[in-house]
Amino acid sequence: ELSRLGAGARQLPGDVAFRLYDTYGFPVDMTDDILRGRGLAVDREGFEAALEEQRERARGALAAKGGVRDYTLLVAAARERGGTRFAGADVAEASSRIVGLARGGELVDVLPEGQEGELATECTPFYGESGGQVGDTGSILTAGGAKLRVLDTQKPAPDVIVHVVRVEQGEARVGEEARLTIDAARRQAIRLNHSATHLLHAALRHHVGTGLHQQGSLVDSSRLRFDVNHNGPIADAKLAEVEAEVNAAIRSNLPVSVTEMPYDDAIAAGAMAFFGDKYGDVVRVVKMGDYSVELCGGTHVARTGDIGLLRLSSEAGVAAGVRRIEATTGSEAFEGVRRREAILQQVAGLLKVREEDAAGRIEKLLAEARDLEKKLARASAGQSRDVVAELVAGARTTSDGTRIVVAKVDGIDAKLLRPLSDRVREALGSSIVVLAADGDGAATVLVAVTADRTSRVNANDLVRSLVPLVDGRGGGKPDFAQAGGKNPAGIPALLEKAHEILRHL
Repeated sequence: ELSRLGAGARQLPGDVAFRLYDTYGFPVDMTDDILRGRGLAVDREGFEAALEEQRERARGALAAKGGVRDYTLLVAAARERGGTRFAGADVAEASSRIVGLARGGELVDVLPEGQEGELATECTPFYGESGGQVGDTGSILTAGGAKLRVLDTQKPAPDVIVHVVRVEQGEARVGEEARLTIDAARRQAIRLNHSATHLLHAALRHHVGTGLHQQGSLVDSSRLRFDVNHNGPIADAKLAEVEAEVNAAIRSNLPVSVTEMPYDDAIAAGAMAFFGDKYGDVVRVVKMGDYSVELCGGTHVARTGDIGLLRLSSEAGVAAGVRRIEATTGSEAFEGVRRREAILQQVAGLLKVREEDAAGRIEKLLAEARDLEKKLARASAGQSRDVVAELVAGARTTSDGTRIVVAKVDGIDAKLLRPLSDRVREALGSSIVVLAADGDGAATVLVAVTADRTSRVNANDLVRSLVPLVDGRGGGKPDFAQAGGKNPAGIPALLEKAHEILRHL
């Protein structure tokens, strides 16, 4: 791409930088760093425009599938009344007036019982989904006695928060006063996970590399998901170091402060900002001791010790140059540890050893199992030699020299029938071999014919004529065919029919 730029070019077009990011997972910050060494820069405005175009296409595709709600009219109605004020991250309950109701994208004055729709108020304690943090859930009680369940909270515009609701009792009306209450336990679980992503980000940069940056995140009440730019899997040893450092920061019980300041001052103070995110002139800076400083609009703990515990659960690639890390915190992480301990206790109990000796005992058992498999294989091979000799000795010879074997084989695994038939044919020369075996309540039938006798007997045709007697089906080629049946009691009749068909050769 650089070779296509003119001699006087000073910028890489934004759409090219976006293509590098979108197609190959190449972060724009990294592109900028490389270009800076060559006296060039990325056209950031062009990049942002291309990114926004992609987002619009994605939103349009989802809307076409019915996957998104249309908040346009409700946002306009709320803005006419001054928009929505967020009551604050530490507020769990607030009173406010309903300024807009909508259903199916259309404004309504009343939302009746049993209906789902969208509701906007002048002020709300509900956090609208943004910055990777999911929206709050909870309840709303109107002055008129209506009870609403808040299923989700969205932030379709910077100054408007929308509650996705279902009316469980009564009816909600525009203009009514209402009491809004969030699910505080769920908010706290989300808060733990969100604060943990900041600690995780810092630890990853310490142990994996400072070129690593957040590429996306999802924070809900049960887990956190964190995407970062990195080529190839992150080594288990590195992940263990990252997890240990995050938990050390949690135990340090660092104070968490949230400060609003001008964007340029925040960046100058060392706060991390992320490409693709849009920031206003004034931003929120979340600082965790001296360990982490990031721009963030989400909800957070008061001290890192509130998180309790972080456990990494998975790391995998999700796109070119992008890795996804998932983790749990707080009670979810603790319950995960307890579940693993319960499994370990169960395993140790079955092995009748102490928990710390379980792994060594399993290794020993696996070694013994492999040794037994080898001995069984040798024993089967020896048994197979004896069976081959018995089958060869019992072969019938036709007038043209064809050797015929029709027999039931006992004590031989069905998997060994084919190599057994091969060895019988090798020993007999021109031959037709029909073998049947009964194992685990099922019948296996095999027909093998040497190449010089397939013009007289087709193995596929013969096995198909025999297998109905054991309620089965199967087939193969002219020289070899195999079938299975669910009625091993029919094997004697099957062998008798095979004798009858081959008697005329």
